Amino acid sequence: MTQLIDKRDLEYDRLARVQGAEAFLAETDRVAESVHHALIADDSKVNRFTGHLTELRVDGAPAGLADRAGAAAADGDYIARAKEYLSSVSGAIGFAAGEPVEFEADPKVTTTSGGMHVVSLQQTLNGIDVWGMAPKVWLREDGTVDRVVGDTASVPSNVPTMPVVPVETALAVGAAKAAEPIRIEGPFGTDELPVLDISDGFGRLSSQARNDQPMTFEAGAFDEAIPGRLVYFYMGDDVRLVWSFRFSRANGAVQYHALVEADERTADASAPQVLYLQDLTNHVVGGLVVRQNPAETEPALASFPLPLTDYPVKLPPTPLPGFPGPWATQRNGHVATVGNNVRAVDADTGKSFQVDVDAAGNGVFAPNPDTAEQRVTNIFFVCNYMHDFFMMLDFTEEHGNFQTVNFSGLGRGADPVVALAHPRPVFGTANMLTRADGLAAEMNMGLVARTNRHTAMDVDVLRHEFTHGVTNRLVGGLHDANGLREEQSVAMGEGWSDYFALTIRNFFREREHTVVGEWVVDRPGGFRQRPYDDSYPGDFGDIGKATGGLDYTKIHNVGEIWCAALLEMTRRISAELGSKQRGYRVAWQAVVDGLKLTPKNPSFLTARGAILRALKDLKGTAFTEAEYPEVRKAAWGSFARYGMGFDAFCPNASFTGCRAGSGLPPAGHED
Repeated sequence: MTQLIDKRDLEYDRLARVQGAEAFLAETDRVAESVHHALIADDSKVNRFTGHLTELRVDGAPAGLADRAGAAAADGDYIARAKEYLSSVSGAIGFAAGEPVEFEADPKVTTTSGGMHVVSLQQTLNGIDVWGMAPKVWLREDGTVDRVVGDTASVPSNVPTMPVVPVETALAVGAAKAAEPIRIEGPFGTDELPVLDISDGFGRLSSQARNDQPMTFEAGAFDEAIPGRLVYFYMGDDVRLVWSFRFSRANGAVQYHALVEADERTADASAPQVLYLQDLTNHVVGGLVVRQNPAETEPALASFPLPLTDYPVKLPPTPLPGFPGPWATQRNGHVATVGNNVRAVDADTGKSFQVDVDAAGNGVFAPNPDTAEQRVTNIFFVCNYMHDFFMMLDFTEEHGNFQTVNFSGLGRGADPVVALAHPRPVFGTANMLTRADGLAAEMNMGLVARTNRHTAMDVDVLRHEFTHGVTNRLVGGLHDANGLREEQSVAMGEGWSDYFALTIRNFFREREHTVVGEWVVDRPGGFRQRPYDDSYPGDFGDIGKATGGLDYTKIHNVGEIWCAALLEMTRRISAELGSKQRGYRVAWQAVVDGLKLTPKNPSFLTARGAILRALKDLKGTAFTEAEYPEVRKAAWGSFARYGMGFDAFCPNASFTGCRAGSGLPPAGHED
């Protein structure tokens, strides 16, 4: 991701200007009295930029769905309970009396393997989204609210609802910025995308009955049709009405999100300013397949699909509809690299790799080395492997996984991973575009020009990119899969991806592997600053700084700190449980469940809290009650080792103001 324009003042401290921490906590106590149960707030968990609490813990709330005991509550019941509860405690979160408190919900409620129901909300006003303000409410099976997490903001009731800037004018300004040449420095080298000719303009594809409704414009010189809508943009001491657009370029090389002035504050309605421009794309900074990397193994025959015993995770106790399903579909005596989960093709021809089947219906993808067919086969294999791996960790159809047909009837389907193997370098070298549930994800793999090695043949890179799709969907929510936009959030996306790439590789290895992508860049140290061993040097307090030969001002580098902490947690849990297999499985499940609990645009500390709570909910299933205290201690110790202890602090999810802490929680503290 490349951050290009951001007019917000992220050092703005609304908490200090409006009331201060002491008054804030006093208001929380007052609200607790009015709702007749305990509300637990911590001033270190206030987003200083918005002045609102990012985590409100609840103790003793009534069971909102107790009257449905013995009957399955529908998603709508949990949504109604979440919205009602959030409204009742809005003052404890930071809303002042009389301020609008309006939210719309993602219609799909996510459930963790520990049984927590997670309602994803979007703050709105006048039917218009408040950009970036999307909390989650955690509820137990009976509807008891456990906590509210994520960002909200105070928006005045008198903000404008009608734009003074015509949408076509704003679109032209945003498109001009998105069409500019761009240079991105990444782990594979530097890429430059030339200027795009947009002189032909953009015709409207859909009409807009009301201001709050989305609309769509023709792609023009861009790769995809351009969605546009009005949103409110919280900037600190100001809230602006803006036009929001998304522009896609060059095989998923970049996908810009642009916010352009729309209200009467615009100095010149014929020439509005771009207030925010960000690249949303995640870049990496039976057949003959490479199951590790070419440096370790030659292409070897593997069954499509693999037997479940080949996976490091176990099949859930409750059968999953249609799982495990075939990877490739047989038609007219042929089988191709196209199936329910993945559609892998050569980017130049748009063709899959197809082979004949014998009389028994068997077909073998046996491509020649160093060919387009080999690259397509490898992408197809690894993406299907990752689909099944995460499926067994409960990234299922109801949670927005990538499938053409959803056999459970949950989720939207029609969204496999479309994986493209390019015969030449592509912008960013490797990327993954994740769209909302029901819209196909797109993976692009290209050649590393410096080494003449292809990312489609590097299993680390493929696993890394696929994981971006998982984290974008689980944190972002099914509605837009776009919940990792702030600096710390995007960095964690890179860290989660490195974490799964390495731990899947290490589960079956006696000696831990600690570098990523060493084959494709032909460098023993891979494409990160330091190996991910237990002496990795950076910590949370280094974020935003460049010191000692390490640069933590860049997204990928900051992501290393998050990955290092997760790896340390996995090692320590494994040691406490006395089993590498159990430790890895517990850590993986806690991380995936934690993603479901994590609100949009989280800080490291918010995501840390979600993982710790996910571990608590695994008590009695993944490990015993007696083992839990030591597992919890191992997790807290790992985060503390990397500066994310109980006393760590950050004012928001930017790279500004991160303060390391190595303390453990006090006795009696509940995660």
